[in-house]
Amino acid sequence: MNMENEFLEENLKRSEYNSDEINNILSGLKEEKLTTFRVNRIKCKEKKELFDTLDKLGLKYTEYKDIKDAYILDNYKISDGFDSKTGLRIEKLAIYQNGEIYVQSLSSMIPVIALEPKENENILDMCAAPGGKTTMIQSVCNNKVSLTAIELHKDRFEKLKYNLNVQGANVLALNQNALDLDDMFKFDKILLDAPCSGSGTLNINNNKYKDYFTKNLIDKCVKTQKRLIKKAYKLLKNEGVLIYSTCSLLKEENEDIIDFAIKNGFKIDFCKIKNDYNKWSKGSSVNDGVYIKIFPDKLHEGFFVAKLKK
Repeated sequence: MNMENEFLEENLKRSEYNSDEINNILSGLKEEKLTTFRVNRIKCKEKKELFDTLDKLGLKYTEYKDIKDAYILDNYKISDGFDSKTGLRIEKLAIYQNGEIYVQSLSSMIPVIALEPKENENILDMCAAPGGKTTMIQSVCNNKVSLTAIELHKDRFEKLKYNLNVQGANVLALNQNALDLDDMFKFDKILLDAPCSGSGTLNINNNKYKDYFTKNLIDKCVKTQKRLIKKAYKLLKNEGVLIYSTCSLLKEENEDIIDFAIKNGFKIDFCKIKNDYNKWSKGSSVNDGVYIKIFPDKLHEGFFVAKLKK
């Protein structure tokens, strides 16, 4: 065992990963991530104009073919914060500031695709900030979803409101605890990107992660995840769909939470997860279509996504 990451490795072993998988995860967490973005269809109707702008700026990009409207900036590492060829910072560009594009990790786009939002559906995003998934729902649905987004923490709520405004997303945003939402409300679908330990996104090149990645954090997150799952069940219509996701790779935050959800009335919805999503990452694993796990690499954060039905 690598003593530098002893606690992390212990948790991965307890999550039933074998030694090769653990090494792959640790290697992926050390990788410098490339910057990825998606086109916001609310603001950008014609992608040709957007690409013309990128070409004129000298920014090189590659389409990520397995996710519609997703692109990779070829020379733009997140850790650097600028394009290595041009020196440009994406947050300074007009196409970013006016909401034509949204910088978002590829892994965090998967829950929205699994949700399969449709126009005129009534959808709840239970833990919405900073708003990447929230705005993506409206982007793929022409801003025609009846969408409610909840965020408990005031500073994160302000970030959510800012992104909704820039992206032009039509959303009812509420600064409150999702657990306090009245059970009289009922939704067709719920996206629960739950608070988690972030074990799939740790920067293990910097030992500071050990200050916050602790057993106390994991235990606190598990308690919150279970409470949110039970609340989601109450808020869903019969036959309603719940997408549960985390940026964690730990069994107690993922598979164990799905087992808890099933004990509390949910059923697994096999749907397309097995057929479509297991090809996205060389490090991904699928359990008979029940869920998908994405292992971290230079393009992906570690992520877990499951689809449940009431």
